[in-house]
This record gives sequence, C-alpha cells and structure tokens, in this order.
Amino acid sequence: MYADVSAELWKSATWVLDTGRAGRPARSGWDVAVTAIGFAYTDPARAWESLRGLFEAQRPSGQVPAAAFEQFPGYAQSPSRRGTSALQAAAAWEVYRHSSGHGAAQIRQAQAELEWLYPRLSAQQEFLSDEVTHPGFDAILGAADLSLAQMAGALGRPADADRHRDRAQAVAAAIVRRLWDPATGTFRSRDPRTGEPGPAHTAGGLLPLLLPDLPAEHAEAILAEVSSAWFGMPARTGLPVPESDGVRRLPIRIDLNWLLRKGMLMHGHRAEAEQLRTAATALVHANGHYAAYDPDTGEGVGAASDERTAALCLDLLADRSVPAYARA
Repeated sequence: MYADVSAELWKSATWVLDTGRAGRPARSGWDVAVTAIGFAYTDPARAWESLRGLFEAQRPSGQVPAAAFEQFPGYAQSPSRRGTSALQAAAAWEVYRHSSGHGAAQIRQAQAELEWLYPRLSAQQEFLSDEVTHPGFDAILGAADLSLAQMAGALGRPADADRHRDRAQAVAAAIVRRLWDPATGTFRSRDPRTGEPGPAHTAGGLLPLLLPDLPAEHAEAILAEVSSAWFGMPARTGLPVPESDGVRRLPIRIDLNWLLRKGMLMHGHRAEAEQLRTAATALVHANGHYAAYDPDTGEGVGAASDERTAALCLDLLADRSVPAYARA
C-alpha cells in the first residue's frame, strides 16, 4: 500500500518540480537551493545550472542575491547581509553526492561544478558569518560549514575541511552561549543592537538540532519542545510540525520538517525522524503540493503546485538522508 502511495507521490512531485515555475520567473535563493535538492534525483544538470546561475550574480563581497531573475542573469537584488540563505552549500553537496547514480558523465560534471562552486560558496559563508543572533539562521550557517567541509575533502583540501569543521563547532558553542534561555528551555534570538531576547517557542529555536556539536542536553530540550503543545510531533497530532512565532502555531511547511528530520538523524533520534518523514509525505499525498498547510486540519494554504514542497518530497521518499556528521 505504502509503495503505491510512494510511487504516486514521486510521480506528482516530479511533475510539479518540472512545471512549478511556469509564469513565475522570480526565485529566491532559498528556492534555488531547495529545488536543486529535488533535481539531484531527476535532473542533476538542471540543479547545477540553477546553482551556477545564482552564484554568477555573486558580488566581490561574497554576497549572493536574495532573489534570482532568470531573464536577467547577474542581477543582484538585496543589500541585506541576512537577505540570503546558507542553504545553497547543503544543496550543492546533496547534488554532488547523488551524482554517482546518474552515470560517468554526470560524475565528471559534478566534479567540475563542485570545483567552480566551492570557492564561491566559501566566499558567501564569509559574507554571512557575523555575530550570532538568530538560532535558525546561525544553525543553518553552521550546517553549511559542515557541507563545505565535505566538499573540501572531496576536492583534496584537508586544511579547508578542518577550517570549516572548526567553524561549525564554534557556531554551535556560540549559539548555546548566547541564545540558550534556561528559564524557558528554548533557544531565542537576540536583537543585535540591544541584546534583548526575542520570543521563546519559535520554529527557529528548533533548528540548532542541525548541529552535531550541540550538547546532548540541549538536543533533548529541543526534542521535548517539538513534542510539546506548541508544535506537536506526529505521535500527538498525526501531522508534521507546524511553525510558530512564539505567540501562535503557524502553518506547516515541509522545509521546516525536512530540516528537523535532518537534525533528528544527526542526534540519533531515528524513530522520531521516521515519524516526521511519514507524516510529511502522507500530508502532501493527501492534500497536494502546497506551499503550506493548516496546522490543525492539514488543508493546503496558499499556492498549490509548490516546487519546494515537491523537491523535498523526492528527498523524503528516497530516504537517503544519512548524516555526514553525527554524534557518536
């Protein structure tokens, strides 16, 4: 039964990923990264093309545009340091590591693309690295350094690999030191000017789970938070984890659940990770490839035929998410 569901969902996700941008040329850097992860399974050449197109717009500072416009290559939009995401590094590594399943020509292309992208991804990482103020953003930044360490190793650059690992460890330590609030048992953002803490119980506060160097007691606290009434694991609700701004539960997004699953696997919580994977794929199969879903009913919210949801469904269905780094 589940095999039939998986086959149907794979087919629909592939169709959405291939056609989801019709008439919508503006794509954020997050979109590019997430869809590249999906194209790693179906069309790796297209994945490399989209990543390369984004980094062809990179500025000398290392900044990558917050949005890429396919008709205007080289156009960089946002001046904001935090306007872009570090997720492209993880995407590039995912595309590279799946290249072996597509034949010798794709392996050669993947090696060439990685050699072109690695210095540009490293420059972006330097641009984005700043004072640790947001648990979600900085956790993804630390995870990007782990992906860059893998790339450096594949390219025969052990010193660079060590540098990226050291920086990921430093990010994990800084997140604990600066953003952990023992009173609420959550990670909270801090205003970079005043130092005032942001709200507790936010979705961003769950993402330090992506870092294998996060102390075990903090990882366990995040798992307890995920299972609480603020969020509700599938065992409690039957649905994936919704977002939260610290005041109310917000719509469910597949990308948050994809990231949380990565973190659960990183810290050895395989049963919870499988619950999340099963709930996420079942939700999309039952309701369609929406950008978001109602946190109480699971009904689709916003745009249908969302390519990010489709792309991550392919990765969840393939279930090859073996963490590159994990706690012993």
